[in-house]
Amino acid sequence: MNLVIDIGNSMTKTAVFENKKLIIEEIYEVFSKKNLEIFLSHHSIKASILSSVTSSHDEIKEELKRISFFVELNSATSLPIKNHYKTPATLGNDRLANVVGANALFPEKNVLVIDAGTCLKFDFINSRDEYLGGAISPGLLIRYKALHQFTGRLPLLEPKENVKLTGDSTADSIHSGVVNGMIAEINGIVHQYDELSENLQLILCGGDARYFSNQLKNNIFAAPYLTLQGLNEILLYNQ
Repeated sequence: MNLVIDIGNSMTKTAVFENKKLIIEEIYEVFSKKNLEIFLSHHSIKASILSSVTSSHDEIKEELKRISFFVELNSATSLPIKNHYKTPATLGNDRLANVVGANALFPEKNVLVIDAGTCLKFDFINSRDEYLGGAISPGLLIRYKALHQFTGRLPLLEPKENVKLTGDSTADSIHSGVVNGMIAEINGIVHQYDELSENLQLILCGGDARYFSNQLKNNIFAAPYLTLQGLNEILLYNQ
């Protein structure tokens, strides 16, 4: 069994894979060595990979090294794709894992990954397994918060699904601007990539994907576990 740990800014996702098959996924608000020990008491792990936005997890890393073949994802990690990003040390692990996962799902295809999370991220990998980069813009919550924080009277709202185009109240106008604005941005970026890339495959992932999945013009493959799958692919490659 392979153990995948993805430590983000607000939560930690763990997953167990049997070869390439996802067996179980668990989410933690805070992940500690104690959590790891409890997790390991229920699963027989032979290999593991850790991806983290910070570097302060020495106890977890030492335990994983002790009990398994261990990989820590960073800019020096061997990858099953060609990384042409000019500043690999600044590339987020989630973006890297996403394109590795996308390449495994759709080998020898041009793939655009749309990750609707804290930030809205676009990442492109071509049919020759070459990751070329992408784009980053504010995500859904950041846009709502910005309207509230940088104006005097606009309220802070929670995201809403299936908003109407013409808002007939301040709240509905904000919802329309944020949600429909992001839909228009996604469709516009996709259109540009579609003109440049033959037989483009689209993949949608991220915690806010549900706000857009039914309202985008193109047929999009939903991959809610793409980051975890990509991390597992990197682990398998290094094994």
